[in-house]
Amino acid sequence: MDLITIKTFNFPSEVTVVQSFLEMEGITVYLKNMVASQLSYSLGDIDMQVSEEDYEAAKNALIEGGFSKPEDFH
Repeated sequence: MDLITIKTFNFPSEVTVVQSFLEMEGITVYLKNMVASQLSYSLGDIDMQVSEEDYEAAKNALIEGGFSKPEDFH
């Protein structure tokens, strides 16, 4: 399965709300660097990823939910 980074976060606390929102929409979310960020108390580079098949639905959900703007996506 190919994963696509759909959003990057600086703080672990920001991830939870967006993750819950996407999962309520039926989209499975994968978090890259989340545990490393929590263990090292570092900030930044927490990548929220979705499967290639869920990308469009996740993108639209983030825009409609107010978590992203259309221009955030190429």
